[in-house]
Amino acid sequence: MPDFLIEIGCEEIPARMIDAASLELRERVQKLLDHERLSPKGAISHLDTPRRLAVLAAAVPPAQPDVTEQVIGPSASVAFKDGRPTPAAHAFAKKAGVDVGRLERVITPKGEYLVATVTKKGRPAAEILAELLPKEVNAIYWPKNMYWHKPAEKFVRPVRWLVAMLDGEVVPLELQGVKASNQSRGHRILSNRAVQVSASGTAYVEALRTAKVLSRSEREQQIRKALDAATRTVPGARWREDNNLLDTVVNLTEWPSVVLGNFDRQFLELPEEVLVTVMRDHQKYFAIEDANGKLLPHFLAVLNTDGDAQGIIRHGHEHVLRARFNDARFFWQTDQKHPLRERVQWLKQVMFQKDLGSYYEKTQRVQRLSSWLCESIRQKGMAVRAGIVHKAACLAKADLTTELVKEFTELQGIVGGLYARVQALDPDMKGDAQEAIAIAIYDQYKPESMEGPVPRTVEGAMLSIADKADSIAGMFALGLQPTGSKDPFALRRQANGIVKTIAEYGLSIRLSDLNRDRIWSNRVASGGV
Repeated sequence: MPDFLIEIGCEEIPARMIDAASLELRERVQKLLDHERLSPKGAISHLDTPRRLAVLAAAVPPAQPDVTEQVIGPSASVAFKDGRPTPAAHAFAKKAGVDVGRLERVITPKGEYLVATVTKKGRPAAEILAELLPKEVNAIYWPKNMYWHKPAEKFVRPVRWLVAMLDGEVVPLELQGVKASNQSRGHRILSNRAVQVSASGTAYVEALRTAKVLSRSEREQQIRKALDAATRTVPGARWREDNNLLDTVVNLTEWPSVVLGNFDRQFLELPEEVLVTVMRDHQKYFAIEDANGKLLPHFLAVLNTDGDAQGIIRHGHEHVLRARFNDARFFWQTDQKHPLRERVQWLKQVMFQKDLGSYYEKTQRVQRLSSWLCESIRQKGMAVRAGIVHKAACLAKADLTTELVKEFTELQGIVGGLYARVQALDPDMKGDAQEAIAIAIYDQYKPESMEGPVPRTVEGAMLSIADKADSIAGMFALGLQPTGSKDPFALRRQANGIVKTIAEYGLSIRLSDLNRDRIWSNRVASGGV
């Protein structure tokens, strides 16, 4: 049986969108083949890079099998008069493609009817794929689309080439104005030329490898080896494992390599969270640490080329990172001029949601709800410092007004916790109480996923649950609940976070109690809906 290959070549697809789109394309190809009685006998594999989505189905039947079925026609009383076939019988026989004498009679719950046994000849696989596959590709969900060919046609990025082959023959399909061929393309810089490919899985992968394009698993393996090799040049160092960042750089490259860069040690005076966020989220760099986990003044950048022999790329990365770190240091120092307790009033000017009011109003609601939560679990025998929770709830959103969070939004909550640790929150407050407040603020958005950790303290858990419950209740009250795949306020994730936190701490809290009159009265009292 022949193999089927489709490769959609595009301008660079955003890294965060590749995995989901690749999976959906595979599922759509499998579903189409199954529905059309062309189920492959072999596996369905894939090869994805920033410039292509490819699916290879092994051992696809060259054509649909013939199908024999019975077609029900008119009733016997209508089809025959005085034992002779009527025009209705002749019309049915003609439509079914059989002689009227070959019509049979069957007894159904409605009476006696005519039936015709019809053999439907299977269509060629290439014909079916050319007709139906473009619709499946165009139906792939993308968070953002582009329009460039026709107003009704959209895709994540402009399609530049299209490969569609079945057993060495080109399948005549068309996508976004591009006709299929057997010509793929290699790496944009290292081998930007046409590459003739075949539908054989091994031959296809080898042809792309020759053109400096690796499969996903090969790219990950090559990146890991390059990270290890570059890190060994720094005595006693190791690169900080980051699976999310690794997935990102794998989807940013086709032929990866790694360069080691350095930055000034003076920047290590900034909190590690700030430095790592700048490197990871803004520059896609891996941090380097010593054997004790302490950050070192080096970084690793993954390149989409075969190296940097002259150090020009490394120098450019160092220059950009230095500017980023200088910005972060300036914002950190500027923010200290106005402590968190002063910034709470500034939250009146920061909108949470137009119908639910400002973040200042949300702060008041969360304080009330967290106080109720503390009282509820204390009555059931669990120790919690309500004063810590109340103070943390008061300061939790204040970092939204800081310059550091405005520049690096990924650090919201974390910056608040860091500032609460270094600023004077209350002259009479003991160090352990201030640290407890800082930890609760720092952990307020945890867990960020079902795999992520919950807040480290029960006080942080109270703040996290109250904050999430307020958001969920408010959005549901406004009719903004999730629908289908759309969840713009991440309410599902927040609800899962509440459940996980309650479960891991063993809290005796009824979920229904978080969404009853208590929430409504708090919202109305603070000027909400």
